[in-house]
Amino acid sequence: MSIFTKLFGKKAPVSVEQPPVTSEPMVSQLPQIDKSLFTEERHPDELFSSNDPIKQKKSRKSILEDLKAQDYYTMGMSDGLEDHNFETMNQNVNLIACDFKEVYSLAIQEIDEHLFKIERTLDPKFEQEMPQEYREVLMQKEKLEEQKRDLKQQFDLAVMGEGYLEKSVERYKAGFRKGFKQWSEENLMFKSFITN
Repeated sequence: MSIFTKLFGKKAPVSVEQPPVTSEPMVSQLPQIDKSLFTEERHPDELFSSNDPIKQKKSRKSILEDLKAQDYYTMGMSDGLEDHNFETMNQNVNLIACDFKEVYSLAIQEIDEHLFKIERTLDPKFEQEMPQEYREVLMQKEKLEEQKRDLKQQFDLAVMGEGYLEKSVERYKAGFRKGFKQWSEENLMFKSFITN
């Protein structure tokens, strides 16, 4: 009688036979799983569509910021050195104003599209069923209309070289004058002449 039968009244467990030990580790016997099933090498931004409205909004904002951030002084100075005609300066100022007006008109068009969507949702049933949300949509509509008025005003001011683009235009003109002055000093004032 074994100790197990004395204590528990049962027979002792039969020993389990161990598989023969091989010289190869067990890991190499298992099939290899492809790592690409569980990890992604690309950034999530690359995986998802670029039609994200938030990214588009940031890019639209950056168009105006890019225009405002350009170095118009250096551009004007270069033009003043190369082309010594003030008519060229006026033409380039008009081109700068056209760039700003184009950005304003695109922004106004996008606001109009959004306002159209809002107008279609504002109905008495919406106000009756969800008054809080209706007021929020109404407030958003008022904000967009105010932005649209501001952009229209900036569009009108751009024609006269005023508004948001005024600083850019003035920097371009100052650069043009500086470039023209350098050219005139080098070629008209301090050039020595050989006389016989």
